Amino acid sequence: MTTELNIDHLTEIHETLTNTIKFLSEEAGKAHDDGRIDPGEFLQAKDEWGKLETKAIELQGLIDGVKLGSILNNDVNSSYSQILSATNSLQQAAKKIERFGDFLSEIAKVIDIVTSTIKAIKPAGF
Repeated sequence: MTTELNIDHLTEIHETLTNTIKFLSEEAGKAHDDGRIDPGEFLQAKDEWGKLETKAIELQGLIDGVKLGSILNNDVNSSYSQILSATNSLQQAAKKIERFGDFLSEIAKVIDIVTSTIKAIKPAGF
C-alpha cells in the first residue's frame, strides 16, 4: 500500500466529510425533534457543522483547482487515516448527541485535522 496522500484519498476524504455532515444534520434534527437537545443546542450544532462544511468546500476547491500529484507527498497515515478515524468518531458522537459537549468536541477535532491537511497541500500564495 502506498504511503502517499493522493487525489483518490482526498476525494474519499471529501466524500466522507460530505456524508458525515449530512449524517450530523439528520441526527441533530432527530435529536431536536425528540427533545434530546434544545433549540439553542441545535443552532450551535448547525453552526459547528457549518464550519466543517466550509472546510469540505475548501478541500473540494483544492481538489478541483490544483494539480495535486506534484505537491502531495504527505504520509497517508497522518492525514488520511486521521480524518477517516475522526469522522467515524464524530458519527458515533452524533448518535449520542445528548452528550452535547462531546459532540461539539468531535466536530472541532475533524475541523482541526482537515485544516491541517488543507494547509499541508495548499500551494504558497493561495
